[in-house]
Amino acid sequence: MPRKLDTYLFWLTISTMSALGACGGAAVPQEALSAAQASAKGAEVGGAQEDPKAQLHLKLAHEQIEKAKKLIADDDNEEAARVIDRAQVDADLALALAEEAKARRSAKDADEQLGKLKKKLTPQ
Repeated sequence: MPRKLDTYLFWLTISTMSALGACGGAAVPQEALSAAQASAKGAEVGGAQEDPKAQLHLKLAHEQIEKAKKLIADDDNEEAARVIDRAQVDADLALALAEEAKARRSAKDADEQLGKLKKKLTPQ
């Protein structure tokens, strides 16, 4: 008798797992969504709104985050995970572009200061 019960439980488990897999049993990508949201916030704090290219990628990241939330609500977790990955990349790119723009401004300011110092030191 225990042998039949073990076999029954085995096949019941297999059937249940198969049914869950067929229902798009991908886990809710909540951790990835939170990370993408944090990266977008970091890009905002990092000055992405001040540079047009960075601002565009930040906007794309926010749009993809919203799309991912809707996909999660619709239980399409696999597609949501892909959209979140794109959001993460756009948020990271927005921050990198913002940092590059800041570095360029700093370099330009330093160059202007150097030019002023050279003028002061050059004998007339």
